[in-house]
Amino acid sequence: MSQLSLDFESSLTHEERQILCLIRKGRANALSVRYLAGMTSFKEVEVRQMIRHLIMEHEALIASSVGNPPGFYIAETEGEVREATRSLRHRGISILERAAKLQKISLEDIFYQSRLEFQNALDQK
Repeated sequence: MSQLSLDFESSLTHEERQILCLIRKGRANALSVRYLAGMTSFKEVEVRQMIRHLIMEHEALIASSVGNPPGFYIAETEGEVREATRSLRHRGISILERAAKLQKISLEDIFYQSRLEFQNALDQK
């Protein structure tokens, strides 16, 4: 049962437990959102929302990959964690580059704006 033995077990919803039980350990065992949705009664967007909640609120070590196989998995090794975080940083920077182009400002300025927005969000918590 993947990460259900962790301390947050009692705070998970039934739906979150369903998703977490399906996600397998190791990069080679990644499962697509489509597969996870097909194995449950959830829509793909709901699966993504639950996974995000599991990661952000319960600190589940769920990583993702766009490579072969694409999907979500429980990161087991430091290498899997490094690979997943490198991919997330790259995607984040690419998104900020697009935002900078749309606003016709420098990447440095968009980073600064993002930092201010992030700080404001933290202050509101």
